[in-house]
Amino acid sequence: MSRREALLGALLALSAAVTGGCGVPAQDRPETVPTAAGPAFEPSTGTSSSGPGLTVYFVRGAELAPTERRTPAPTAGVALDLLLEGPTRIEAADGVRTALAPEVVGAEEDSPDGTATVSLARGFTGLTGGNQLLAVAQVVWTLTELPSVTDVRFTVEGSPIEVPTDSGLTARPVDREDYASVAPQGS
Repeated sequence: MSRREALLGALLALSAAVTGGCGVPAQDRPETVPTAAGPAFEPSTGTSSSGPGLTVYFVRGAELAPTERRTPAPTAGVALDLLLEGPTRIEAADGVRTALAPEVVGAEEDSPDGTATVSLARGFTGLTGGNQLLAVAQVVWTLTELPSVTDVRFTVEGSPIEVPTDSGLTARPVDREDYASVAPQGS
């Protein structure tokens, strides 16, 4: 017996031992085996493949780009989380981006008057020019998609801060009309 034949015989014996000892008996007919396959990607907190739709606004060029997301709980906090996740790879390949930096801390709905309050970290003020206007517009347009939100107040450490609008800086609550210059096409 040649060395090659001996090696081949050893591999066949090892293969038979491994597959024969796997605990699955031989069957006369094929059998369907149920699997617990999950989604191709795991959605982050607040997102779901079902539930009501919520339009989240990113940026394409120099204007807002509406994108649809699903969530079981469309609240100001969840909407902001969806916005902070940024565009998907497919959306990014299509030229969609975000001007929003992760310095947004959170959002709360002040339901009696329709104003949502967004807490920012001090680093947010480091965004400059058009990107800061686009970032604020993204938040305002996204949160005012919620039926309970009509405008948005921005704060740092609980104090109102000035944000850019089409007509200059303001510390008052802002709404979509303050960002008409970057409104999505057809709005």
